[in-house]
This record gives sequence, structure tokens and C-alpha cells, in this order.
Amino acid sequence: MTTTELAQDGSVVVRTLLAPGRGLAEAIGRRRVATALGVATLVSIVFAGVLAPRLDYDAVVARKLARATPEAETEAVELTQHQREEAVATARKLGNVSTWTAAALWPSVAALLAAAALFVGFRVAGTKPAFKETFAAVAHGMMPVWLAPLLAIPAVVVRGTLTPDEVPRLLPSSLAALVPAAPPPLLAALGALDLFSLWALALVALGMARASGASRRRALAVTTVLFVAYVALLQISLPALLAGGPGPNGGS
Repeated sequence: MTTTELAQDGSVVVRTLLAPGRGLAEAIGRRRVATALGVATLVSIVFAGVLAPRLDYDAVVARKLARATPEAETEAVELTQHQREEAVATARKLGNVSTWTAAALWPSVAALLAAAALFVGFRVAGTKPAFKETFAAVAHGMMPVWLAPLLAIPAVVVRGTLTPDEVPRLLPSSLAALVPAAPPPLLAALGALDLFSLWALALVALGMARASGASRRRALAVTTVLFVAYVALLQISLPALLAGGPGPNGGS
């Protein structure tokens, strides 16, 4: 990729946010995703670099011990200081690996999976988008979601330390911020009504209208149905299923 091509691709990314109709039309016409995903990955890595040193794994280990079964609680109480330090060190190592791995891979993986779902969904809906155009629409249309972590960096710095489950609440951009004590399924549903996610939804739908030849209304309807299915299955049902095992915390 030449410097000129990189500059042109960068200008397309900017226009997608400032002049969506023009920017997405250019992105789909060029069928290029490297720069958009490169920006997304860079932001993700920068955020991970700020976040990772501030994650409190001592609190994570303490919470796991507090949630232990009665049989395990006796053993947990007998943990020596050395054993506790080892548990925290292990949690920190695993946490850092997962944080950096997600930062490096998740933007590209998420865009690819979303593009695949949209490609199939729009074909089922009777249109025939090409995959490269669909991928370009997703990579550029999701730019609000890609850039949102930059706004959370000041909150991370101010907080100093925080636990991993506090990270999604750093940026109060969804309805979940209004009812933080809601049950997990409702919290997940409200969390999906996020400013940046809805902005990205509108951009992706606009891009898919261009890529598939569907009307904007039809493209918005198909994209919204797929988004709702994603939230229902992966953000509400799957976490509830994983948390519903046997035991005192599992509801059986």
C-alpha cells in the first residue's frame, strides 16, 4: 500500500463519520478495509495499554474466593499469603494475555463475523451483496464503536484501578448507565442501546443499502433484525446460560 493510497483510505474513514453517504459509497466502491481495521486495532491496542496496568486482579481473586462453594470456602480461608499472591499473579498473567489478544484481534474478527452475518442475512432477504463490499461497509460503518474506547481513556486514568467487570461501565453512553442495579438480562439489553452502537448500526445499514442495492428502509430493517438477534443470543441468552449451572449461584 502506497502513501497515497493510505492517505486516500484515511480520508474515506474520516468522511464516513462526517459525510456518511459519500464516505460509505467510496469505501464500498474501493472495497478496501485495511486502513479502517488498522485504525480500529490501533485504538484497541492504545486502550489496552492504558487499561492493562490498572486492572485490579487482587479484587478479582477475592471475589472468586467469596463466590466459592461452602466446601471450598474452608480451604480458601486457609490460603497462605504466598498462595494468594500466586493466585493474583496467575489471574494477572491470564488477564493480560486475554486483554492484549483481544485488543490485537477482536476488531478484525468482529468485523469479519458481522460481515458474514450481514452477507447471509441480506441474501436471505432477497438481495445479492458481494462479500468484499459487505466487509467494507462493516469495517467503515462500525467506526463509532472502534473509536469509542478513546473517550473512556480519561475515565481509566482518573479511576486509577478497576476490575475487569467495571470496564464496560466506564463510558456511560447506554441506557444501562441509568439502572446499574438491573438484573443481568435487562442490563445487557439496555447496554445494547448504546449511542455508539446505534450510530454504527445506522452507518452499516446505510452502507449495506449501497452494497446490496436494497432501499435504505429495507437495509435498516434487515440490519436491525440481525443486531437484535446478536444481542438476544450472545449478550443475553449465552451469558445467562453460562451462569445457570448447578450450585448456589446457578439457580438449581
